[in-house]
Amino acid sequence: MDNPIGVFDSGVGGLTVLDYMLHQFPQENMIYIGDNAHCPYGDKTKAQLLEYTKRICDYFVSQNVKMIILACNTTSANVLEELQNLYKGIPIVGVIHSTVHEFLARHHQRVLVIATQATIHSHKYRQMILQYNPDTVVYELATPQLVPVIESGQYKAGVHDLLNQYLSAYKKQVDAIILGCTHYPVLLNQIQEVFPNVDYISSSASICQEVASYLKNHQLENQSSCTGNIQIYTTGDPQKFFQSSYGFFDFQNFIVKHLDL
Repeated sequence: MDNPIGVFDSGVGGLTVLDYMLHQFPQENMIYIGDNAHCPYGDKTKAQLLEYTKRICDYFVSQNVKMIILACNTTSANVLEELQNLYKGIPIVGVIHSTVHEFLARHHQRVLVIATQATIHSHKYRQMILQYNPDTVVYELATPQLVPVIESGQYKAGVHDLLNQYLSAYKKQVDAIILGCTHYPVLLNQIQEVFPNVDYISSSASICQEVASYLKNHQLENQSSCTGNIQIYTTGDPQKFFQSSYGFFDFQNFIVKHLDL
């Protein structure tokens, strides 16, 4: 089936998911939307998140997508079930389920989840991890300043002190860190410098296996031998979107366009 896959995030962070998908599913057509007009999502209410994501999903429906991926932990934690109930004809998946299963497969006992305020306040990671392994020690830490830093494009300088401020109290306390925001892989090298010698689980990488299994099991794979068509949109300023992300995402010949929603 050559219908596109819809992928969205609050901004540029979901490009870390799109990047994995481009490598794993090169033949698939995809539409990416960064909702920069409302970024960051981490300080928004559930009602606001549902309003924003419904507009995006309505657009995806108009484009006849075969699947919608919430490349965003905040929406995966807060409005995934509501969206699944509203759009029952289209499979909608978030990133938390697959990330938790990736964590569990690595058999760690003490984990720090770093994410936006809205994701942490939902306690979705804690609840799901403890559901499968009640003996796990789960620390949760809201890191609200990281997304704005990444969206500003200034993440290569001056972020060390901020990361140390957030993470220093947890050194020697955990053996794994879950990057519970798809923006955070952009800072992985800097985070590893501040907090070495632990295992990192990325929600951006984990989702691809779940998507691959779903497409195969439901016979939704694009059987074409050609490279898929990729459309990238932002509800904000395309130039700012590009400037924020060109340092970590290979745009190839992709053109970022503005989308009114």
